[in-house]
Amino acid sequence: MTASRPGDDVPIEYGVFFGEPFDEWLARAGTLLELRRPREARDILDRLLALADGLDPSPAVDLLRGALLSDLGRARTGLADLAGAAADLDRALALLRPLGPHATGRTARPAWAGLLVHALIERAENARRLGDADTAAVLLDEAAVRADDSATPEVHRAETAGGRALLLVTRGEWGAAEELYRAALAATDPELHPVPYLLAGLADLLAETGRTDEAEDLLARAAERFRALGGEPASLDGGRAHLALLRGDTEEAERLYLRASVAFEREGDPVSLAACEQVRAVLARMRGSADTAEALAAASRARFEERGVRAALGEGLLEDARRALAAGDTAAAHDRALRARAHFEEQGAFERCAQVDLLAARTAEALAQAGAFPDGGDEALRAALAAAVPVALALAAVRADFATGHARARWDALSRAAADLAFRLAWSTGDQGLLFELVEVFCAGAPLAATGAPGPADPVSVLFPAPAAHAPGLRVGAVPRVEVSPGRFALQEYAAAAEARYRRPVSSAGRVAPVAGSDRSYPEPVPTVLVRLADADGLYMSWRWTAGAQGFGTGYAPGPDTDAVLAELAAALPGPEGVADALARGALADPAAEPALSARLAEVLWPAELTGQIRAVARGLGLRPLVRVQPSPRTGRVPWELLVTDPDGTRLLDLADVALAAPAALTAGPRPEPAPGGPAVLVLDPRVPGFRADSALGSVLGRPGTDPDALALVDAHRAADDMVPRVAAPREALRRTDQDRRWLGSALRAGARRLLYVGHATSAPVREGQSEDTLLHLCCTADAEGRAEPVRGHRPLSAKDLLLGVPGGRPGHEEWPSPARVALIACDSGADTRFAEPFGPASALLRNGADLVTAARWALPTNAALHRFGRVPATERPLTGLVAAVDAAHDAPAPVRALADWQRTRLDRWRATGDPAAAPLLWAALATATAGPR
Repeated sequence: MTASRPGDDVPIEYGVFFGEPFDEWLARAGTLLELRRPREARDILDRLLALADGLDPSPAVDLLRGALLSDLGRARTGLADLAGAAADLDRALALLRPLGPHATGRTARPAWAGLLVHALIERAENARRLGDADTAAVLLDEAAVRADDSATPEVHRAETAGGRALLLVTRGEWGAAEELYRAALAATDPELHPVPYLLAGLADLLAETGRTDEAEDLLARAAERFRALGGEPASLDGGRAHLALLRGDTEEAERLYLRASVAFEREGDPVSLAACEQVRAVLARMRGSADTAEALAAASRARFEERGVRAALGEGLLEDARRALAAGDTAAAHDRALRARAHFEEQGAFERCAQVDLLAARTAEALAQAGAFPDGGDEALRAALAAAVPVALALAAVRADFATGHARARWDALSRAAADLAFRLAWSTGDQGLLFELVEVFCAGAPLAATGAPGPADPVSVLFPAPAAHAPGLRVGAVPRVEVSPGRFALQEYAAAAEARYRRPVSSAGRVAPVAGSDRSYPEPVPTVLVRLADADGLYMSWRWTAGAQGFGTGYAPGPDTDAVLAELAAALPGPEGVADALARGALADPAAEPALSARLAEVLWPAELTGQIRAVARGLGLRPLVRVQPSPRTGRVPWELLVTDPDGTRLLDLADVALAAPAALTAGPRPEPAPGGPAVLVLDPRVPGFRADSALGSVLGRPGTDPDALALVDAHRAADDMVPRVAAPREALRRTDQDRRWLGSALRAGARRLLYVGHATSAPVREGQSEDTLLHLCCTADAEGRAEPVRGHRPLSAKDLLLGVPGGRPGHEEWPSPARVALIACDSGADTRFAEPFGPASALLRNGADLVTAARWALPTNAALHRFGRVPATERPLTGLVAAVDAAHDAPAPVRALADWQRTRLDRWRATGDPAAAPLLWAALATATAGPR
């Protein structure tokens, strides 16, 4: 072979086994490819291939030619010659596939398998970039089967996983792609060369789905590994630029995209250059450089078209459509959107098709609002609605693909524009029936997935065996169908359209149906209205009478009004720094400010029509109705009982008993039956290991023996011989050290009619979206089995523990079976309602069989705090009084009504005297969630 040697800066690696000059020069070409110098590699490989073509045919020569063509295809891909690369790689596969029977030696077969897998992965990526997703999937399936036969199976499994993850991203299957990336990283030696590519790919995915902090960390780790392997690729600057853009730092983003563009042009990579130009066009438009933006967009589009990169071409056309719409050129926007949709549909990227349809619906809405239609735009708005609702259902269904609540919460934030539009159009068109069905579907909730085991086609399980494939996480299933009348499901026509257009189910085969009859927490029938609220751009409400009356209705509150009044409420509640400010200056502890705040809450959040119906039903039947409210996450801390519904100061609590309703999916289907009787299990101020009595997780009720009301509560249970633990003296029930999770499970499994817990809870951060990380603090030491991380010498009991049970042991409903009635008197113990997925302790106990759970919407002030900051005399102990009221109510025949009656006495005292001991900051924190009729 006659060729000039590569520069001395290129290290020489040993070749395979073909003899000289092939081994040395194949190794040099491979090194050049790793150093992103594809032009030099191609020249070497062309000359080697010419030499190989002159050799006599044999299986060994076919293997050599297959290896050369495979690397040549990779080099052409690096030069963006995708069609030429496809031809070379197809020739390589045609040579390599038939050689299996000839590769039988101990070293020959792994070498052959490695070359074949390498060619399959390269050709799959080539097909993906050309828009042929089906071919890419078939090739990657073949690579996965062959990976274990190669000499470096770990490398090839990781490379195959990376290719398959990219394909899943192209198709909009974000959750499956994320799981695959994470499984590959968990199973692959971090020193191997696929790892930085996996890290960078996962970083891009997380950035696209709203998790920029973790994306930034992963990108930094990828950069470190790339540098260790020889240097960073220019694509890493593209990733950094994207993150800068998402943070709003457009100047830094533009600088990085320009730097990446220069590198791509120098490396001869016009496809990556075009991708950078595509984003730089957007940035130029943002800073007002229209001519520059148009030139960059045109150059990007031309490069993509020339190279046949259909996936990126579709994105460019979609961006052009958005730009045309912003400029008022609706005809151009329509044309570009249709062309983009054709590209996406051809690739099977149906999530991107949904984004195009969303743009079309928003265009129609904008034109109607601008008066562009002679009929006022009614027909255009109906067409937009017909497009928007299926898009909203399809994008909402994607969330079930993600393995964690955090990922699903970030997806919700990104995809909510479609739901916003669907709700807005339903309201503006006056279609009350459709709006009712939208609220019902979007409030139905996602059921906890029955199992996290992979299915037969799961790409993770194909490549990675357990346990690396499936880290523990709380998965959810698809939203069930919501039956609104016999044989009819909410939004059923729109769901069918979504599934036809976007090729994915938008609901599960399960169903939830309205259950007629009274709530199980009442011994006799009681008229009941079920109220649901849904967050979109505004706040939307539906209600229907489920017992004692008939009828339904809908309501709406504008987003700015809702946010403003809820901000007022938030300012009145305890914050992260504690309860002192809320007691000293908050509206819920101020007899002058509280009625005004409660009136504003009612004015914005509560429709007068519903109040009128409640009054009419109460007059007609002669008893207070039950109002069951399923709040939206935005309204999760609203004290509905306090709402001033009339100018005379009447509160909702005066008109009705008020309870919370869980999402339909949470309590749908068979649930464990609670024990029919048994003692009350009392967990009163348990001692948390590692925390002093005066620390953050210290005593709630004070030193044992100093609170006569607490001692009286225990003594009453002792006298009735109906409590666990059994104690010789009342003070022995307080500040115990043995009430850990094992003790609790044993007490509940023995049979209990109810549970009273008074202690500490730590709510999960709402922004993280994982309510199942909310913690209860028992006497568990750090060596207790559980899913929460230890804190000092203590492992908290998480809601995830209650749901899933002991790792490798019994499921949660068997380990901690819920009694019929549960009280969790602890700060934020009922914060489930602030999450899109309410899987906190209160919801977990409902799912495990409880009929009702009383918990706190916000942090509760202790007696000591009320004395110190709330102007309450030391002779009164309002928190203990609250505990006693809940304890008594949960033994009453109608516990919701009994607790409401006690709250009405507090309200009367507050209105009459403004007594700080009756401030709603304490007693209005309580809310009882009921499972409804069984």
